[in-house]
Amino acid sequence: MQFNEKINLLMKMANTTNTKLADALGIDPSLVSRWRTGAREPSDDSRYIQLIGIYFASQAKQDFQRVAMLELTGHQMEDKNVGEPIIANYLTRWLSDESKISPKSIQVLLDSIGSAGNTVQAIHEVPLPSEPSGQPVHTQSFSGIQGLRAATVKLLMHALNSPKKQTKLYLYSDESMDWIIEDPEFAKQWIFLMSANIRRGMHIEIIHTLSRDSNELAAAVQRWLPFYMTGSIVSYYYPEKRDDMFNHTSFVLEGEATAFSTSVRGQNRDTIRYIYATDPSVVSGGEETFKRQLQLCKPLVRTATGRNTRSYVDEQISLFSSASGSGVGMQGMLLSGMPPELLDRMLQRHEIPGEERTTILEQQQKRLELMHQHLERKDFQMVISLPRITDVLKGKVTAIVPELITQQPFTYLPMEYHEHLMAVIDLLERHDRLEICILPNKHMLHNVQIFAMQNSGLLVLKHRDPKFVFISEQKDLISAMIGFMRQVSSRIPKRERNKAYVLEKLRDFAKRVEEGSAMRMLP
Repeated sequence: MQFNEKINLLMKMANTTNTKLADALGIDPSLVSRWRTGAREPSDDSRYIQLIGIYFASQAKQDFQRVAMLELTGHQMEDKNVGEPIIANYLTRWLSDESKISPKSIQVLLDSIGSAGNTVQAIHEVPLPSEPSGQPVHTQSFSGIQGLRAATVKLLMHALNSPKKQTKLYLYSDESMDWIIEDPEFAKQWIFLMSANIRRGMHIEIIHTLSRDSNELAAAVQRWLPFYMTGSIVSYYYPEKRDDMFNHTSFVLEGEATAFSTSVRGQNRDTIRYIYATDPSVVSGGEETFKRQLQLCKPLVRTATGRNTRSYVDEQISLFSSASGSGVGMQGMLLSGMPPELLDRMLQRHEIPGEERTTILEQQQKRLELMHQHLERKDFQMVISLPRITDVLKGKVTAIVPELITQQPFTYLPMEYHEHLMAVIDLLERHDRLEICILPNKHMLHNVQIFAMQNSGLLVLKHRDPKFVFISEQKDLISAMIGFMRQVSSRIPKRERNKAYVLEKLRDFAKRVEEGSAMRMLP
């Protein structure tokens, strides 16, 4: 990589300008411009190289920026907590193409070469032990994609026939996933065997790898989604890019059996051997390897099902507390901004006990306070849709906040919906950083509520039975979800995204609810 390419990459990563860099270095911006075009280049011993390294190290305020600079200079992400001077030193060496190998190490190498003799001629006889013998183990070998499918079926059938019901299955593979989906008949077998084992109580831990591109990672999550909805799967991802030389597959049924392989990337699939073993020492080794991998990983997807979906509220509070970037939400039903007083009356109407009610109201108050704090500092875009006015007046609109928290069916009385809507209007009027877009009902995803914070996490709630919460902190999934929601909102004409237009539309809907309730003498 040429110097101008390096400086341009750093400028982009730090989101800085020629003028800002020039000011930091005490030079004219035109010199920075010539560096960036390749018209000029500082010499390796120029003081500017060191000053540039110091400047960009000072701009790396966030973990992801430090990790990017460490990876760029050939260091490990585990070093992200090193001090700014060290990162500046790494950048200076990288900009000047200085090797990470120290001069002292080179001196030792040269001395060794200079003093080396002919090792083969100088060899002396040494006593040798008898030929070592290892522990005999019984294994079976399978070849190619068909072999991987066969070994997988064998492993899952072993689990299904095991007297143990609460088994654990550990899965890791960085091979292409086409072995699952290319053969429809095998795909049916795989789904059946996985489902049958999950029904018997199997718990599955799976590691995804970033050696897959982001689309393949998202597709992998999508294919596993029916199993995630059972609550029996926890998934992780390895946050660093791996080398491009080897592929590994390791499936381990705890204490029972394992199927594994190692191959070179690009190797003819028909020549890859998948080893199946039930020997305790081999299985134990596979378990230890997986658990060690797990220590290097981060959670990819967590899920909650049934009554546990109430954790959505706690997760939302956590995201608001830790958010370091802007956020987006998509709500087919009003979820944000419900006043605690309104929630209290609804809970009383459903005879929720006083102590439980107090806890719920404290939680709701905390959520509102965090939302206001976030909107003072960061942008948030909310995409909503409005129900049919007849459904509101007939009391058919689901009140998702109390329903989610109590796990009991709740619907709004007409004027309860009106009160919640007025609170949303107040929220929009108070905060310049809040943007609300009203999406026509026909384009809204009514089965899910989405909430995502840049650099923090995303939540997807399926609030209708079977209830399900999907949680991820993986940055590509978060960015993709935010991009998707912004794409959805961009379909709304620009004029209709104007705050004054949105406020007018919300007030008009609230007025229609109020007038309709008065005419029908509804509560």
